[in-house]
Amino acid sequence: MKCRRVVLLLAVALLSAVGWTGESRAQAKIPRVGILSFGWGATEDAVRQRLEPFRRTLADQGWTEGKNVSFEYRSAPTDPSQLAEFAAELVRLKVDVIFAINAPGVHGAYDATATIPIVALDFTSDPVAEGYIESYGRPGGNITGVFLHTPEIAGEWVKLLSAVVPGLSRVGVLWDPGPGPELLHAVQRAARSSRVRAEVLELRKPDDIERVFSMLPERRPQALIILPSLLAFLQGEQLAKLALKHRLPGVSMFHPFADAEGMFAYGPDLVSSTERCATLVAKILGGAKPADLPAEVPPRFVLVVNLKIAKALGLKVPDSVLVRADQVIR
Repeated sequence: MKCRRVVLLLAVALLSAVGWTGESRAQAKIPRVGILSFGWGATEDAVRQRLEPFRRTLADQGWTEGKNVSFEYRSAPTDPSQLAEFAAELVRLKVDVIFAINAPGVHGAYDATATIPIVALDFTSDPVAEGYIESYGRPGGNITGVFLHTPEIAGEWVKLLSAVVPGLSRVGVLWDPGPGPELLHAVQRAARSSRVRAEVLELRKPDDIERVFSMLPERRPQALIILPSLLAFLQGEQLAKLALKHRLPGVSMFHPFADAEGMFAYGPDLVSSTERCATLVAKILGGAKPADLPAEVPPRFVLVVNLKIAKALGLKVPDSVLVRADQVIR
């Protein structure tokens, strides 16, 4: 009797061990998505909040965090030099895919791995010129994502400024060469087609900003276009304040510019672009290869108009512009 009881206990223990082992193996098989973000917050909670559209869309595609997929968060709020080590950590963890946010995050992921799939959300880099992809239709490597390959946006910036500055003939273009010349050339073409002269002023580092604005009187621009870059993103508030100080209406791709003291922000809608990235991640988790997933352009653009700044500058924003605005700051 004792012998049978011992055997039964051993059998139960063995089955339990097998069950635990199976459970741990199942957990180990849950795919992991590495989140490598720049400028989206200093804490995991802050990044998680901004990633709500990403998590929601991923769940809609059958991948629910904590159930059949997990996330590894690595975030650099303002210092891009941190991203190389963060990307290396994600590679060491052998995540199944990296969602890289903003140009420094994409660059960090690209440098860290040529094998782990990467889905990029990047509005300032030219992905073909950077070597991330071979073409939008067939990326060909381990990166796909949503990129700003829409020179038409340059024409919209010129049109917005022309609508509030009667007889616009000269516009200042603040350009950081880092992301490349594609959008600069697009702005120059758009300006020429509207018979507007584009005065290009280079910004390479924060210390250049005051110097460049001191040059504006001799260049005599009537308005400003701030081309997207890491510098423009981080220094948006300062650029807005200086534009107002020089009594110049300006447009930037980044919303904080208009939220501060800039007149217009016009650029990709972050929510819908993030949702598109989640769909690409879901496809990769399902077995697709980034090489075969066409890179995309932002599906929607958002216009913010700061009427307080227009009033301060003595300018009228026509109804044709206001009716298009997604947000009006009064």
